[in-house]
Amino acid sequence: MAQETMDNLLTTQFSDMLHVKSQQIRARLRPYVTIKQMSGDVYAYDGLGIIEAQEVAGRIQKTVFSDIDHLRRKISRRRFTVTLPIDDMDVAAILINPEGEYAGATIRAMERVFDRVAVQSMFASVSTGRDFDTTVAYAADGGFTVDATSGVTYEKLLEVKQNFIDADVGNDIPERLVMGITGDEHTDLMSETELTSGDFSRQYVVDQGDIVKACGIDVVKFAANANTPILDVNSGTRDCFVMSSRGICMGLSKDMTIKIQPRPDYVDVKQVQIVGILGAVRTEGVLMQKFQTTE
Repeated sequence: MAQETMDNLLTTQFSDMLHVKSQQIRARLRPYVTIKQMSGDVYAYDGLGIIEAQEVAGRIQKTVFSDIDHLRRKISRRRFTVTLPIDDMDVAAILINPEGEYAGATIRAMERVFDRVAVQSMFASVSTGRDFDTTVAYAADGGFTVDATSGVTYEKLLEVKQNFIDADVGNDIPERLVMGITGDEHTDLMSETELTSGDFSRQYVVDQGDIVKACGIDVVKFAANANTPILDVNSGTRDCFVMSSRGICMGLSKDMTIKIQPRPDYVDVKQVQIVGILGAVRTEGVLMQKFQTTE
């Protein structure tokens, strides 16, 4: 009898916290891209080409007009959505209201989409011309490819810097550069004395255990083991990147909005939904470098 009474008193206390699986929770490239608002199905990104001065020989010469390229590039809208159902029975079963956590999960998913769309546009062909009827591949656009499959070394970073200097990127006004890598490349960088030794750097990388800047290039890290990695891998070669903050234009035609709505077509069910409409385009090939490493 005493044992039965004790069993009746034993209750289960449920935590008011919900564990969220480790994942990327914010768009890491937002500070490094140009963001424009789109109102139509297609957004035209306009730029200007290079122009050189002409020498005038002698007096009273006719005006000779210079020609300058008008660079128009197409950004197409892409729509993404995440929708999660909430059954009232689930709410009763777990003794918490999951709406807030579900809303957070949808936001995290959409923030990853921002980075994914940006990265996909880095090395993709672009549609140019007044009617976007000309297709320009990455290499033809002046994009660089750095082969670091034998190892991510200080010398490879110097090659990246040389490519930008020779293309006149950042020579007059310093530009913000960013490099996208995974843990494999970060481990290689941590082995480079020029980046970690106090004889060369005052960032105290070894003490902090993290490289956030290398050769003046900001370093952002993406998961290699995510369900759908943001950095592409083909035949054991990973396409990392280094780019100028002028290199990608993101078009946003709708702010990401979260809606919690009833679903009368189901019994005691609501849904949490987020919708985002965005697109991206590479603005100029020389502002981008494909940094290929071994997976």
